[in-house]
Amino acid sequence: MSEPDPEPSICEDTKVDVSITGLPGKIAAGSGWHKFSLDVYNDSDSALQDLSFLAGASSDELGEDLFESEQVQLQAWNPDDKVWENVDEFGYAVGFVGYTDELKPEYEVNIPLRVNVKASAPVGSGFSLGATIYGDGDANCTGFGEVSYKFKIVAAGTDTDGTKPQEGGKAPVTDTKPSSTTPQVTGSLAETGSSSALPMIGLVGGVAVVAGAGAVFAVRRRKAEA
Repeated sequence: MSEPDPEPSICEDTKVDVSITGLPGKIAAGSGWHKFSLDVYNDSDSALQDLSFLAGASSDELGEDLFESEQVQLQAWNPDDKVWENVDEFGYAVGFVGYTDELKPEYEVNIPLRVNVKASAPVGSGFSLGATIYGDGDANCTGFGEVSYKFKIVAAGTDTDGTKPQEGGKAPVTDTKPSSTTPQVTGSLAETGSSSALPMIGLVGGVAVVAGAGAVFAVRRRKAEA
């Protein structure tokens, strides 16, 4: 009896440059929607296959203390239906925001997102998190790229003009596959190559989990556990 094929490992070299653009450094509670973009650029010389894109909002740099959607609402733009859709797995501001079958070299995917920090949200720090999962051409490994930017939730009425987020933190991973309603997105040829010089892309260390179809968000359901 032959041994089963081993599960694909995480690729040693990250081949995607992930960045977040348009996010302010401070967001006043109750100030409505703020648009930004999750950008994924193929920084390799080969086409990448089966990419899934994830996003979330957390109150900690490890991406473990995710905001409840009742406090911080996250939405992604569905280009097919031309509507904003909630990103709220298990009632938290986290989930898949798109997928694509292939991303060619020097091509980039831009996924419009928006966040609504509600009046009930706690004043203090927050993190926006973005990640992409992909397979290499030979299906020998699963690649993972991530980025995380820190913003600060401030009291209503605070002046937030011109504020910039800080880079840092880690994106979480998940244990579910994209649903059938996850929108398909297409990449376009990047005008200037890499989408951003700021993010330092790396693997997610001990948090990354590869399970057949790829990595997934580890959502901590504290109330359910209690």
